[in-house]
Amino acid sequence: MDISALDTFLAAPLAPLAGAILFWSIQILMAEGLKTLLREIWDNHRAFCRFSNFVALLFQAVSHMLGYTLTGIGVGEFSLSIGNARVTPKREKRGFPSILANVFLLFGPFFIPPLILFLILLPFTPGMEIMECYTFSTALISFGSLLQQYGMNFLTIIVNLDLFNPFHLMFLVAVILIGLGIRPSFIEDEERKYRMIDDLAKIRDFFISHPKSILIFFVSIYILFYILYFLKLPYYVLIFSFFGWLSLISIVSLLIASLFVFLIMVSDRLPSFKKYLPLLVFVLSYISLRVTFTFIRTDMDLAITNIVSSSLTFVSSTIALKMELDRQKLREGLQSLKKVKEKKIDAEDGEENKKNP
Repeated sequence: MDISALDTFLAAPLAPLAGAILFWSIQILMAEGLKTLLREIWDNHRAFCRFSNFVALLFQAVSHMLGYTLTGIGVGEFSLSIGNARVTPKREKRGFPSILANVFLLFGPFFIPPLILFLILLPFTPGMEIMECYTFSTALISFGSLLQQYGMNFLTIIVNLDLFNPFHLMFLVAVILIGLGIRPSFIEDEERKYRMIDDLAKIRDFFISHPKSILIFFVSIYILFYILYFLKLPYYVLIFSFFGWLSLISIVSLLIASLFVFLIMVSDRLPSFKKYLPLLVFVLSYISLRVTFTFIRTDMDLAITNIVSSSLTFVSSTIALKMELDRQKLREGLQSLKKVKEKKIDAEDGEENKKNP
């Protein structure tokens, strides 16, 4: 068997899986970054943080219920609160249904929230060109091509949102909620914060405790690849691209939600009237650009308006925050210097008193 045959029959099936895992890893990192930002505003916006945690717990509970329902185990009891979600199976979990239910429990919270947006946008999703892929490199290129096609369409929708349109505004709120709801920040019953390492530890334990299931999974994807390969159907990459699309939706949602939380954090740290700077910059720049484009007609007026106003808001807020932090450091430095001088003067006075009692 030559190298090309090994590439086709051994390496190629793993390429789209590797791509999907890569984007899922980016999603996990961005979710952890957002939770870190939420902890920064916890003291001043506890209600907002608890609400975002509630949204995440809601999606987690939905994942649990779907897992139990689709596997035939059934849902026995269900409870949801601001700090905890509990779903009890109706029957004891055994065999393959138990394993499949656990897969939903582990990975559902990452993919079910973006699946909602995917289904909403499905009527607006154009057809995509699927490349034939029979080697590792071509399979990876095909995965990237499908991701790029869907990603460009999704980003086009996002940057062309009209914030004067209530339906577009509702969609933007949904995107932010999806970003906030990817993963909970804390679970009250466990009395601890919920971090990325907790997710990875649970996934690791699942793989260690179910080695046969992992083997069956890899055998299944190889069999599926071979069947589609001999039938000359280029749909193998499309299956994993679907999960890549969901991760991409999550990444964009997390980015927008992170920007929103970052602006709240900046507003908290700026003094007096300056705390309204992020809101004022965005509103004034957005309205100014919309008025400007009523006189200058272009097909990209909404995209330019959204990108420029968001960029101006982020840059101005970052600069204002840095200036305020520098001012605080300077003030603290001057106070420290003043205290040192006062101590030095007191010491000199003490020596003077000793010399001249």
